[in-house]
Amino acid sequence: MAKTGVIGAGSWGTALALVLHNNGHEVTLWSHSAASVESLLKNRELKDKLPGVKIPEAIQITNDLQQAVKNMDMLVLAVPSACIRSTAHNMAPCVADGQLIVCVSKGIEDSTLMILTDVIEQEIPQCQATVLSGPSHAEEVGRRIPTTCVTGAKSKKTAEYIQTIFMSPVFRVYT
Repeated sequence: MAKTGVIGAGSWGTALALVLHNNGHEVTLWSHSAASVESLLKNRELKDKLPGVKIPEAIQITNDLQQAVKNMDMLVLAVPSACIRSTAHNMAPCVADGQLIVCVSKGIEDSTLMILTDVIEQEIPQCQATVLSGPSHAEEVGRRIPTTCVTGAKSKKTAEYIQTIFMSPVFRVYT
């Protein structure tokens, strides 16, 4: 079992938090918005984006970034690409040397045209930035409709570790 912090409680972050929870991992889900956290705690559902998909009580929900980052085996960075740099900057003081960050946001940084893992590494040089991406939709993943993704990392061993963390009968991950 891995302790995982999912940074970003939008539809994609929430769906991946469910995948990780269903795989037996300890999950903390972070949102920047106190109002969003209050709603998620009250309803245990992301009503506007994943209606009907319940968030189990075992998934911790917080807007305390330090709580979601510190002492985690793996972090999943699931904020919009336009927020990657600022979120990574805010996370940096809490990230341990070599801590694994899986970027699941799509796109590039508009102002620099940098890929997102490079932005993360620039803001958090002590981390191990990787990526998980693919032709998938949060609504389908949240409802456990079969899908597939690919993970990429600087080492095959790291990519295979991510694969084992996320892989399930309905969420297939390839390196």
